[in-house]
Amino acid sequence: MKIFSVFFFSLLICSNIYGQQLSIENKPALNEESKSVDSWVVHVDQDMNFCFSAYSEFMRKNFDYRINRRSKIVHSVDKKLFTEISNLRIDQRAIFTQESKGTAIAFQFSPGYDIHFGNTMYKEEFDRARAMVVNYVHFHYKMFYDDQIKNLRSKIKGLEKNISNNQSKIEKNTKTVNLNAEDISNNAVGADKLREKNEKLEKDNVTLTTEIDKFRSQITQLETEIDNANQSLKVVEAFN
Repeated sequence: MKIFSVFFFSLLICSNIYGQQLSIENKPALNEESKSVDSWVVHVDQDMNFCFSAYSEFMRKNFDYRINRRSKIVHSVDKKLFTEISNLRIDQRAIFTQESKGTAIAFQFSPGYDIHFGNTMYKEEFDRARAMVVNYVHFHYKMFYDDQIKNLRSKIKGLEKNISNNQSKIEKNTKTVNLNAEDISNNAVGADKLREKNEKLEKDNVTLTTEIDKFRSQITQLETEIDNANQSLKVVEAFN
């Protein structure tokens, strides 16, 4: 789908820090009727399915509005008030387009069937609408990074449980080795078998200790990923 044509004004703000897209453009996009409408277009890293969910959650949590699906790629909230933009009830469309590095989402604002906020008509309202789009970008990435951090912490919790289980096994093995060592030193019956058992338990402990070191290394790596996600989120929060 072509979503670009001649336009009156263009604003582009980008940031590639931590590899994420932070971009908003003022340019026309085609609606579900293939009509070119002035839009605020955001570019994000995530796929369309995540963007569908983020847009729906944004409207639900911030405005208590439910979305309509006008087509597979055009979602909207219809005849609703956005008082920070206008005192008119409007249809707010979001048009989603898959890109090589993520998704473009065109935000359109229409108080009537063929009337739209834009660069010539309702320009003040259109300019004010950009702030809502910025808020969406903040919400979108916070939702993404919060989910990412939640998953990373869940993995850390699993690794910590593995470490605890291994430590318990080592403690149990060590206790058995010490008890066997006493019987061996006293030349108890079956001392040779006890020696073999102790050798096996000691080898098991070495393996368990190696695994613990590996788990701890993985935890360190995951904690670094959490730090990176938090740093990326700070960049998003500063974006306006």
